[in-house]
Amino acid sequence: MTTFTGAAAPTALRSNRDYLAWLAADTSWQFGSAIRGFAMTLIGYAVTGSFSQAGLVATVSTVVSMVAMVPGGVLVDRWDRRTSLMVSGVLRLVVYAGAAAAWWTGALSVAVLYLVGVASGTVSGLFAAAADAALKSVVSSEELPRAVASNQGRDGAISLAAPPLSGLLMGLSYALPFLTAALGSLLQILCTRLIRADLRPNRQPRIDRPGDPTGWLPQALAGFTLVVRNPLLRRIIPALICVNAGLSALYVGITLTLQHRGVPTWRIGLIDSVIAAGMLVGAPFAQRLIRAVPTGRLVVTAFILCSALLIPVSLNQSVPVVVASFGLVGLLIPAINGAMGGYFQSIIPDELQGRTLAAVALVQQSVPALVPAVTGVGLQYLGAAPTLACTAVLFPMAAVLMLTHRQLRELPTPDRWQIATVEP
Repeated sequence: MTTFTGAAAPTALRSNRDYLAWLAADTSWQFGSAIRGFAMTLIGYAVTGSFSQAGLVATVSTVVSMVAMVPGGVLVDRWDRRTSLMVSGVLRLVVYAGAAAAWWTGALSVAVLYLVGVASGTVSGLFAAAADAALKSVVSSEELPRAVASNQGRDGAISLAAPPLSGLLMGLSYALPFLTAALGSLLQILCTRLIRADLRPNRQPRIDRPGDPTGWLPQALAGFTLVVRNPLLRRIIPALICVNAGLSALYVGITLTLQHRGVPTWRIGLIDSVIAAGMLVGAPFAQRLIRAVPTGRLVVTAFILCSALLIPVSLNQSVPVVVASFGLVGLLIPAINGAMGGYFQSIIPDELQGRTLAAVALVQQSVPALVPAVTGVGLQYLGAAPTLACTAVLFPMAAVLMLTHRQLRELPTPDRWQIATVEP
């Protein structure tokens, strides 16, 4: 497998105008989406009065997004990725502005909530890979893992501010989280226009080889083929599924339980802020660690620590335990995602970025997508303690999967990735 490099020349991220424009576009819609996403389950509970219905609203959106990912990956690899980013911004703007109008006119029923979930899930699925695929065109391969780690710090800042702000906005009007998401989509459109780099997929002529996929369906499945053939991906994705499913169950269970107890929404939002604060603090250190520590050693160590820190939360949801565990996990997330995310993107051919990233996301999110609904049913019929205790087994499973994979443990630092990933 050959390493494919980005088009941009090596430069400091803060001096890269195209990266800053990309970051502004990506941050705008993600911030609005985070505000809307936090509000969605709580709005669902307010409208329906049911835990299971509230969880199902979020699950429907996620499932629709997953279904749309495979055709979306093909679309992202065929269109100019600038066009994909612009179109997704326009569609989100229409959906969220419509949802805000529905609340103000008294038309935000259960059916409308499901319609909003289906529409937003469709847009997310079709264009989920567009931003990450475009990133490889605005930074060099050597800077890619540091860009991903930096973006994790950005994600931490969003997660730190969005939930409590969403709760405050909901206190004024349930329409405001939707309106904020619409404004974020508008800024995404405007900032995308500032990117000067060529964001088209690799159009260089290539020699056809026996077995190259032809036809729409084989091309759509090409990303899955790459994942299946890569032993590293075959091992790490199940581990990520275990951790993501456990985290999702803990988050949904804790937030719904607190809302049932009458805790104000802005205080519930502070739970997100703990892990987000850790991500924000950990991002600068992650960039240094990624440069200095071999990727395999860094990821395996951080992953084992992350898994161990989450077991106490599954058994004890007291405030001190949640705050301590989530905060420490947040410190580790930028290093894990920066190192592994940068590595994955650097070895994926440019013309397969959309399909492979979509395939990885689809497989990785398959089980966690069902978690909100399953957690809601568990809370309804079993109670909080038994439901959340079930997640304790997931985290040790993930740690074992990571620790026992030799190729993962032996990954070198980013400056040697090209040597390590070129077959003789």
